Amino acid sequence: MKTARVAIALFAIFLCTRRTQSENILGIFSYTFSTPYKVVKPYIQSLVNNGHNVTIISSINFLPDIENVRHIRVAALDRFIEHTLSFDYIEWSNSKWKESVMFSSFCYNSSHSILSDSGVQSLLQDKSEHFDMIVLEPTNSDALIGFADHFNASLVGLSTYGSSWLTDHLAGNSAPSIYRPIQPMGYSHSDSLMDRWNNWFYIAEEWMIDRLIILPGQLKLFTHFFQLPSSRFFERRTSYSLMIINQHFSLSRVRSNVPNIIEVAGLHMAEPSEPLEPELLDFVNGAEHGVIYFSMGMEILNKFLPKNMEEKMLQTFAQLKQRVVWKHEKLTMLNKSDNIYLSPMTSQRQLLEHPNMKLFITHGGLLSTIESVYSGVPMLGLPIYFDQFDNVECMVKMGLARKLDINTLTEEQLMNNIQELLQNPIYALKAKEMSKRFRDQPTSPIETAIWWTEYVLRHKGAPHMRMRDQDMAFFPYYKLNIFSILFCRIGFSAILVLLICVIVGNFILKEFLRIAEEPPLLFYTSI
Repeated sequence: MKTARVAIALFAIFLCTRRTQSENILGIFSYTFSTPYKVVKPYIQSLVNNGHNVTIISSINFLPDIENVRHIRVAALDRFIEHTLSFDYIEWSNSKWKESVMFSSFCYNSSHSILSDSGVQSLLQDKSEHFDMIVLEPTNSDALIGFADHFNASLVGLSTYGSSWLTDHLAGNSAPSIYRPIQPMGYSHSDSLMDRWNNWFYIAEEWMIDRLIILPGQLKLFTHFFQLPSSRFFERRTSYSLMIINQHFSLSRVRSNVPNIIEVAGLHMAEPSEPLEPELLDFVNGAEHGVIYFSMGMEILNKFLPKNMEEKMLQTFAQLKQRVVWKHEKLTMLNKSDNIYLSPMTSQRQLLEHPNMKLFITHGGLLSTIESVYSGVPMLGLPIYFDQFDNVECMVKMGLARKLDINTLTEEQLMNNIQELLQNPIYALKAKEMSKRFRDQPTSPIETAIWWTEYVLRHKGAPHMRMRDQDMAFFPYYKLNIFSILFCRIGFSAILVLLICVIVGNFILKEFLRIAEEPPLLFYTSI
């Protein structure tokens, strides 16, 4: 009898496990760059390995086919990359409003391309289709939340670019997050009172951009394609069951997260890295004085950089005794010195983890920053746009990096900063300390992401993880109720004192006037 009960219990556990491992998940990713897919791919692959049925809506060229995944490819997303690459990055990144208008148009076109795609429409119109969970990029792709409403599915955000006040808002985290703007250009990291006030206004400005520039287009798409009222748009927009963010507290300032915000920085490193090509490996192994790696990321080509910057880099590198590996789209270059190795695409992780690596000159992309921290390599940041400014600034504050402006870069600045980073041991020491701190986690980022994803599936959206708006209202959080009481008392006292002064003053004035109106007294003196 006891054996039978044990068997029944084990069978029940097995059924529950199978139920968790056979949910239908729809991932919608409107990215037109390859970098964010480096985070998406291992996450989706792990879900499939755990037995889930996954369907992915994405571009054609930037996410490779994943075995046992149903792919719905949207060709229009790939065409955006050609149009986007025609922009002058330096020009539009110098204006926050230009950047916002351009980004709003980009997000609108991406969402429209997905929703108007014939394959996607077939999916929406098929009554037999069912999904338990929708996973998407939460920032500025709000029209796509209609999929969650259409399929009555829980909503999960996978923020490949880290966190911001907007991801906090969407996740139900009403605690102040003035340290993470969406577009960090011009944002201050100082702790002074004035800078904090300026940052608050900065975030308020971003809120206005979101409300006035980005959301109207997304709302239009939502109501048109899903035939739902605008009120439903705003309700569903802030109903994320889980927000997975590509960030970790050891990489930046500590944040006040609510339970449904999960930090998984380094999730992309679950994918095995490619080995270095033999010729490059020999070049790095033979570096007697160490190696410097220079890369501006996967999307930023050297032709997009400011005029004469390439020549300045060449002349500076030629004066170094270290060897330099330069990620460059060309294999040949005029006036290239022998200590420079050009490679259009190399295994960055393998290169950064090589014992001869001394310095990483980088644009400050999030994945590059994470990999550099993981490997314990100091950085020289040359940020260009979006989150790169904030990523580099965080590393500077941590003491393992320095930053330069590519628009005003000089050979002297470049050389002085490289020499400082190489010769001052404090940078390498800080980098090693931060690497040790970042690696010290109870589970890997991919294990954390999958566990919490399945937690939401097991608990039907896990509404108990989400903080209600009334639990963290604006006035109680900022203690404005206390300040109002305090200032009311002070104000009442001040008004009372003022009234007393007015009454007493009026009395004295009246007495003075009365005395002045009386006839004068005559005094006589005797002779």
